[in-house]
Amino acid sequence: MKWVIVVGGVIAALGLLLTVAGALRPTDHVATITVHLAKSDSAVWAVASDFPRVPEWFDEVKKVERIADVGGRPAWREQYGGFTVTNVVREWEPNRKIVREILPEGAFSGTWTLELAPDGAGTKLTITERGHVGNPFFRGMMMFADPRSTMRKYAAALGKRLGVSAAH
Repeated sequence: MKWVIVVGGVIAALGLLLTVAGALRPTDHVATITVHLAKSDSAVWAVASDFPRVPEWFDEVKKVERIADVGGRPAWREQYGGFTVTNVVREWEPNRKIVREILPEGAFSGTWTLELAPDGAGTKLTITERGHVGNPFFRGMMMFADPRSTMRKYAAALGKRLGVSAAH
């Protein structure tokens, strides 16, 4: 029984330490990557803007369903592993730019911006995440995560779907 108390105390102490460390970190962050895809901007757009089909090629997104517009803007309910979020399209410039906002319903919120630009025989894709994490425990957990990891995985999966590599 004593070991249960010790293990429980260690877990509680680690949780407290992460929460304190997270409380010292900013609630907002910005992370960006840029990749080159050897496909036209219209080809990249066709795949990246087809939200319902994203789970077919990006394994971090488990499910996407169209829901009622939010504030007159298209909205989608998406499942990422253990999280379900509402994404609202804030900007839509065909073949150039998509800004999607994750509404503040859970552990995190913010925007993902995909910007496409002609780049030689292909397209330069820049992904920018502007995130907000209000919970200090989750901010503490983020100290052990690469803020660009999901963007890199997304770009690699998008490139694979297009039949090209996503060169940095």
